[in-house]
Amino acid sequence: MPQAFRIVLVEPSFEESIGFIARAMKNFGLNSLHLVNPNTELGSNGRMRGGHAQDILDRIVIDDSLSDALDGLDVSIGTTAQKGFLSSNLLRKPMTPRQVSESIASLSGKIGIVFGREGTGLNNHEISLCDMVVTIPADKAYSTLNLSHAAAIIFYELYQSRVPDTDGDIASEEVKRTILGFMSNALARARMPEYRIGLTIRAMRSVLGRSIVRRREASLLAGGFRQISTASSTIQKRESRMEALSGLKPQREG
Repeated sequence: MPQAFRIVLVEPSFEESIGFIARAMKNFGLNSLHLVNPNTELGSNGRMRGGHAQDILDRIVIDDSLSDALDGLDVSIGTTAQKGFLSSNLLRKPMTPRQVSESIASLSGKIGIVFGREGTGLNNHEISLCDMVVTIPADKAYSTLNLSHAAAIIFYELYQSRVPDTDGDIASEEVKRTILGFMSNALARARMPEYRIGLTIRAMRSVLGRSIVRRREASLLAGGFRQISTASSTIQKRESRMEALSGLKPQREG
């Protein structure tokens, strides 16, 4: 299955932004555009900025939430201008556009690129819904790029490394959730504190997103964590039985 890209704009405020994004998409062979709760309507100004991308503008899909816009994707990539400098901030550890494009170049599947609001970008919750995060290195004096300019750079890098057909099918979101579910169960049975389980699962999801796990790899991981979870459950039941039997033993008289 070849790559299929979906471009998602979260709450765009200017119709011109929508037009410019559509034009950049047309330049680099992209054609699926979703808008999440747009704060503007597409009018003549947006159409004019879209140039020869009127077909893309005609097929725009409006979604009520980012989760709806991401539905059916195998990999989602959030964009941000803010880098995370604290090791505990797992949500904002972005890759460059080139690193992202190289990571997904040999893979097939449905891939989404998510852009935030013109003024504030994506918030942490929205970024947490994405598998990967990308940022464009720029001068510290003014590191935030115009939305359509940033989009054009990312589209260019994707276009440069895009492969029409590959056999490197990527793991679905459902398989990734299965891996994380088995892992969470195993950690709970190992009596890890709940807050630590949450941090560990978030870290694992980040690793899965950055590495773009293949279906075969994901299947092996899911099987391994399932066995760990099952073994932990068996040991836990055995210990519970032994404790119960121990409590039933009569006390020796002194």
